[in-house]
Amino acid sequence: MPNLIRKKLIETWKKIGAADAARIAEQTPTPGVTVERGIPYLADGHPMHTLNVYYPEGAAGLLPTVVDIHGGGWMYGDRELNRHFCMFLAAQGYAVVGMSYRLLPETDLRGQVQDIFASLHWLEGHAAEHHCDLTGVFLTGDSAGGHLSGPAASVSLSGELRKVYGVSPLSFPFRAVAINHGACNVNELGFIKGFMGTLVEREMKSMLFGKRPKSSPQYRRASLTDTAVGITLPPLMLISSEPDGLHERQTLKLHAWLKERGIPHETLFWTRERGERLTHVFNITHPEYEEAVETNLMMLAFFEKSMKREGAVRDEQI
Repeated sequence: MPNLIRKKLIETWKKIGAADAARIAEQTPTPGVTVERGIPYLADGHPMHTLNVYYPEGAAGLLPTVVDIHGGGWMYGDRELNRHFCMFLAAQGYAVVGMSYRLLPETDLRGQVQDIFASLHWLEGHAAEHHCDLTGVFLTGDSAGGHLSGPAASVSLSGELRKVYGVSPLSFPFRAVAINHGACNVNELGFIKGFMGTLVEREMKSMLFGKRPKSSPQYRRASLTDTAVGITLPPLMLISSEPDGLHERQTLKLHAWLKERGIPHETLFWTRERGERLTHVFNITHPEYEEAVETNLMMLAFFEKSMKREGAVRDEQI
């Protein structure tokens, strides 16, 4: 049964991939952006150990830098999936780095975090060549990438967590983190209800953590709610929308957890009244939407503000 479920999951993501490819082909890229594609961040020849860098045409000097972790249920996607989103951000005066990372079931959660850190260590050695300012690095991710951005931020701040994931410390801090429509808690996915949902969640955990998930060192150190305890996080923003199926069971639960513990964060939640099209990761998949433009500009404003002050927390519900 697990192999059948895994096969069905892979087939589902292939269908989503075909739909994404058709959508991306029809969209118009933001003009005025230079794209450097397929840069290896590890010299092992693996196609997923590559990244893209985006920056405004004619850029001179160093620019504030956004690191983007794509989504795709930990099983799908690469550095090209979010390219229109990354180009929009770059056009606003940023350098943007979007990496591929190995996917389930080729690797596990530990391997994915290691890939992300490998791309960040590449950035340490090559930032200036690509207009990236390491004094102003911001982290964002959507869906499964939103989940991965949480542990990535925590692991960067904790020697214990770095041992758990087998990564070395970074030479630069994340100045702020934005989680877009995050699949925030891998121990309570809840994507599908009922018996089938239980089987899917069990199979996902086996891919993320191994055949005996609870014996994995990463199992209870896998999500922001596990890893942020005792850590002073950088300024944090949660972005979501009521039509998103993950809003209540993932983003709102993380929001409540952060509030209960007095962890400062800001939110930008779109209400259902603003339209049903504002569904899961709409500001990533459709950066041309008016609401997506507003959302992404507010995210960048939050990043800029984080460079200037700490303190005030704001909740936005549009």
